[in-house]
Amino acid sequence: MPLVRLSEDEDPAPNLAPMIDVVLVLTIFFMCATKFSGDERKFDLDLPQAGSAAAVDGSRPEILEVEASGGLRLADDDVAMGDLAARLAALRAGRPDLAVMIRGENAVPHGQMAEVYEACRTAGVTRVAISVRPKVAAGGTIRR
Repeated sequence: MPLVRLSEDEDPAPNLAPMIDVVLVLTIFFMCATKFSGDERKFDLDLPQAGSAAAVDGSRPEILEVEASGGLRLADDDVAMGDLAARLAALRAGRPDLAVMIRGENAVPHGQMAEVYEACRTAGVTRVAISVRPKVAAGGTIRR
């Protein structure tokens, strides 16, 4: 770190401007990086566990959250079950390769999830995935 001497009478002092620049750039980087993972955590849903899972291929999927109380949320908007197929069809009109990631709580009844799948099929969405947590084995390791 270069030392700066302002006059002949003063002791040299370290130049802190480059260090402050690096700290600010790192702060901005981490703020942006945490934004990417925030989309999956808008609500604290109790996701079911699965023994094996695969990543979703292709473009970024639309997130559809299904609450145990019966509420549906597509992206950032509340949606009624009757309007879900029309909303998905409108999204698919702009993006033919639309993928939908369903985040259903563990306590959601199977009948309600079947209605959600049916709405996706009616809208013509063929790339549907469900979000789960990996199962943790007895020793604390994740089974895949």
